[in-house]
Amino acid sequence: MVRTMLSAALVAASLAAPAQAQDLGDIVGGVAREYLSQEQDRAAFEQAQSRNTLRGYQSYLQQFPNGRYSEQARDQIERLGGGTTANRNDPYQGGTSGLTRQQRINIQRQLNALGYSTNGADGNFGPGTRRAVALWQRDRGYSQTGSLSTAQANEILRGTGTASRTSGSAAGVGVAGAEDDIGLSRSQRAAIQAALTRRGYDTRGIDGSFGRGTRGAIASWQQANGMQATGYLTAAQADSLLR
Repeated sequence: MVRTMLSAALVAASLAAPAQAQDLGDIVGGVAREYLSQEQDRAAFEQAQSRNTLRGYQSYLQQFPNGRYSEQARDQIERLGGGTTANRNDPYQGGTSGLTRQQRINIQRQLNALGYSTNGADGNFGPGTRRAVALWQRDRGYSQTGSLSTAQANEILRGTGTASRTSGSAAGVGVAGAEDDIGLSRSQRAAIQAALTRRGYDTRGIDGSFGRGTRGAIASWQQANGMQATGYLTAAQADSLLR
């Protein structure tokens, strides 16, 4: 095939006005580069097909967003539950296409609170958020796609305690903000970590900083005591642990 393409380039060059050798070399080189690009495109898509996973097709689109097989890749992503036809321009949209901007911001804030840095919380799921999502998925035994399924998005949003629009004056106030309102000092946070550790919930350190380990310990403690496992403390819960 490449020989045919090169021959065509040579014929075109011979029919044109006399060209410099450098011009002919540029033509041949351009054809060769185009052929190489097409071969790389084809090989990447075949690799995605062999894997036949959401992440595999997303990886192909990341390399060749307008490639020869991009529409087929998007169709496969949709078939695997990774997006909708309305969101074909964002192969990483995953099951989050129906989320509001505030819900996306809440997801980013929760990931940051759990120790997965998203490099900002602006509602835009860029590379930083995708890495954070993949790490969160890894730690929970999910496939590391970097894209949230609807169930995973809801799992994180439940952790933020995002309030319903019908909840009156409390609308939009999550449990993360409610915990901030308690105004726990660093020493009180350290005491809570110590209390959780004594109860068998490892906070991965007692330093007065509520990172991923502490959030996980709080959630486990809440679940074991029949509470909503948000990973954030209400005033009553904090008082219980500080006694």
